[in-house]
Amino acid sequence: MILRFFMMIALGIFTAGAFCGCAEFKEFMEELEEDSYSENPNSDNYKPRYVVTICTIVKYPRAGDLEQEVQGLNGKSVWINTNQNFSSKNIKEAKVLPRPGDPNVCDLQFKLDRLGKLQWQILAGTHIEQQVAFIVDGIFYTGFIAEPLPNDQERWVTLRVGINPYTAKGIVKFAKKNYTFYNPNTSSWF
Repeated sequence: MILRFFMMIALGIFTAGAFCGCAEFKEFMEELEEDSYSENPNSDNYKPRYVVTICTIVKYPRAGDLEQEVQGLNGKSVWINTNQNFSSKNIKEAKVLPRPGDPNVCDLQFKLDRLGKLQWQILAGTHIEQQVAFIVDGIFYTGFIAEPLPNDQERWVTLRVGINPYTAKGIVKFAKKNYTFYNPNTSSWF
């Protein structure tokens, strides 16, 4: 029964290739491959999604390879320094903070690992009253001011980014998985 199922899938793929032509078949196979990504961050087929990157906004680009133009959701672009200040690699967990009075706007809270806490303190200290870029999956969402941690023991940081609830929930859903993917268990290496 299982063999018959796989034979039917193979026949369907072959038939799609025969009727669609090469370009359409290739596009179909790429879509099929995207659907086959694993939800397990320890799998070889895992693809990180809702990856958060925080970079310095560059007002006057002039450093060539170190600076890049990033497109925003509103169609406008912003120049950033590609040396990221902070990323999903250091976000152990995330929470959505709906803004009071407006359910369509959300802020975020991130639980940071030890290195992330240090990076956040450096980010907040070097960019006092300066906006930094909040980027998700390579798309510029907004600029925000990084607030310092309230005390040395705190590991949760609040980002007042004002993004849509769908993106905020996606970031929360994939935060732990992305952290596991970017920080693999080293005992499996040997």
